[in-house]
Amino acid sequence: TLLLLPLLQAAAAASAPAEEATPKLWGGRFTGKVDPLMEKFNASLPLDRRMWAEDIRGSQAYAKALAKAGILTAEESETIVAGLDKVASEWAAGAFVVKPGDEDIHTANERRLTELVGSVGGKLHTGRSRNDQVATDTRLWLFAALTEVRGSLQELIAVATNRAEAEADVLMPGFTHLQQAQTVRWGHWLMSHAAAWQRDDMRLRDLLPRVATLPLGSGALAGNPFLVDRQFIARELGMVGGVCPNSMDAVSDRDFVAESLFFSALHLVHLSRWAEDLIIYSSGLFGFVQCSDAYATGSSLMPQKKNPDALELIR
Repeated sequence: TLLLLPLLQAAAAASAPAEEATPKLWGGRFTGKVDPLMEKFNASLPLDRRMWAEDIRGSQAYAKALAKAGILTAEESETIVAGLDKVASEWAAGAFVVKPGDEDIHTANERRLTELVGSVGGKLHTGRSRNDQVATDTRLWLFAALTEVRGSLQELIAVATNRAEAEADVLMPGFTHLQQAQTVRWGHWLMSHAAAWQRDDMRLRDLLPRVATLPLGSGALAGNPFLVDRQFIARELGMVGGVCPNSMDAVSDRDFVAESLFFSALHLVHLSRWAEDLIIYSSGLFGFVQCSDAYATGSSLMPQKKNPDALELIR
C-alpha cells in the first residue's frame, strides 16, 4: 500500500478537473484543500445517486416544515420546492451535470438548487445534517423498493393459487429423497411453494412500518432548536411507521437494512426451491412440465436440448 500510494496520488492529481469544486457542506472550519485521492475515496455519489428522487422529496417536505416553523417565509419555501422540482426534472431527463465536489447526492442536489434559486437555497440546510438526510433517503428508497417487491410477490401468490384451483384434478407423484412416494395433486405441490411465499409476504407486511419511520429532524445526533414539526414531515413523506422516537438511535439505526437483507435472502431460498423442482420436472427423465420457449435457451452443439435457463438463474 505504501508503494502504491504515491502512484495513486499522482494519477488522481493528473486526472483532477480544473473546474472549481463545489463548497463542502461541512467545510466551515477548514482552510486547506482536500487531497484529490481523498475526494475520490470519500465520494458516495456513484452509489447514492440512485436516491435522487428520495433526497428531493425529503428536502421539499423539510422546506415546508421550515416554513411551518417560521424559519422560512412562505415565498422562500415555495421557491425552494419549485427549484427542487427543476433539479428532479434534470435527473429524470438524464441532464443533471455532476461537478467536482459533489461527493454525495445531498451535496449535489443542494449545490444545483442554489445555482437555480440563489442564496435562499442555502437556507434549506438549516437544522439539518447529512446524518438524518442519508437515513431518511435510505428508508424512503428501500420502502418504495420493498413495496414494489411486495406487489410482485402477491401477484406470484395469486397466480399459483389460481393455477392450483384450475388444475385441481391434475395428479402427479410426490417425492421424498427423489424417490416416488405418494400420489399428490399438482395443485398441492404449487400451494406448498405459495405457502412459503405467503410467509415472505407476512414478513414484508411486518417490516414495512419499521422501514418507513422518519429520522429527518434528528440532526447529527440531538435534533435542532427550531421546533420543526416532524409528524408533519412524516405525513408528507408517507412514513407509515411515524417518527423515530430517539434522535441518537434514528441516525445510527440500520436494523431495517439488515431485516430487508434477511427477507431477501430467505425469499430467494424459497424461489430457488421452486425453480429447482421445475428444472427437475421439466427434464427429459421426468417430463411433467415443459418450459416455454420464451424463457429457455438452446445448445450450439446439441440442438435437441431446451435449457430452462430462467429457472437456473433464479435457482
